[in-house]
Amino acid sequence: MVLRYLASDAGLTKDETTADKTETEPKKAKKRRGLICLLLLAYLIVANTGYNFWVAEENTPIWKILTANVIYDLWTARKNTVTEAGVVVGILYSTENPSALINREVVYEGDTTNDIRVVKIHRTKVEFEKNGKRWTQKVLANPNHSWKPNDSL
Repeated sequence: MVLRYLASDAGLTKDETTADKTETEPKKAKKRRGLICLLLLAYLIVANTGYNFWVAEENTPIWKILTANVIYDLWTARKNTVTEAGVVVGILYSTENPSALINREVVYEGDTTNDIRVVKIHRTKVEFEKNGKRWTQKVLANPNHSWKPNDSL
């Protein structure tokens, strides 16, 4: 505690206002930090709710949107790309030499992977062919049944 003394006619007296200020500063700092934490938490809740509304499919009930577990959904989508054959993970599009990432393999137009030929790579989807049948898949969409190894079409 910091004390200041003032000279007066009666002698030295303690300046009590300075002592009060030094004691309340840590309390104010704690309150300010607590308020900042609460504001940050409120921001995260609002941002998560906004994101859930943004990615929600049409006609989804509001209770499902508000209780969506975004982290679990993203983790599940990531697991699907690794374990399920034929998932288009990403597309690197250019007019000259477009490429796509199928599971963990980079493919180009005309390449063959798992007996499936990559016919055309578009900006948002990839066109495939197997045994004369063609289909398209978007990024992170469920793969066509033709990707299954035991499928003999």
